[in-house]
Amino acid sequence: MSTSLSLLRQQRLTVLKGISNSEEQITILADKISRLRAASNILETSITYLRTTKSSIDNLEVDERSWKGKTKDNYENKYSIYRDSVQQYLSKAENAKEAIDSDIRRYESTQSSYALGLNKLQSTFHLLETQIRAKERE
Repeated sequence: MSTSLSLLRQQRLTVLKGISNSEEQITILADKISRLRAASNILETSITYLRTTKSSIDNLEVDERSWKGKTKDNYENKYSIYRDSVQQYLSKAENAKEAIDSDIRRYESTQSSYALGLNKLQSTFHLLETQIRAKERE
């Protein structure tokens, strides 16, 4: 066996390992993307519910005849704190969803890079296979 044939076979083995690694990374990323999309969808549902709840809170009408003096002031203070807390919670949920969606985009980009690399490795593998067969016929 010639040195060049041996070298071609070593290169083929290295390329096969690269293909296997790329396929594994693509699968791992697909799983992450799937889980993140599920989380994003759940958050979107929760955010929609929170917006509806917040709207109800923001539009709450207080019967001025029922609340007077310190009782009214105490109520308005607690109502204001509650309204602000709901807004903060909604903002945090929206920020969390945006972070998840950003991660999804980043992982999709990485997955595309691996897929491109995989295609190049597969082309290299086929080229090496052709070269090996030609050397074996010599």
